[in-house]
Amino acid sequence: MSDRISKHASEAWRDHLLQQVVDYLESHRDEIIDGFEAENSHNLKREDIEQSDLLDFDVSVTLHRDQSSSFGLGFGFFKANMIR
Repeated sequence: MSDRISKHASEAWRDHLLQQVVDYLESHRDEIIDGFEAENSHNLKREDIEQSDLLDFDVSVTLHRDQSSSFGLGFGFFKANMIR
């Protein structure tokens, strides 16, 4: 990790970035579902998606600089649960 940027600052950036992603997903939820419903070849409808726990998923942000190797989640792994 760069000496210029503290671990605390790096974590604050990751938390902010993750919150932006979650906020985007929440505010564009209907558009995302509508787009998938229109394009999917599996005949999944909005009701199927909403009633089958398909909206319960994790979103994670891992900063590449925090990874100790190319395998695994690395030290900077952070996730948030998407709330319906």
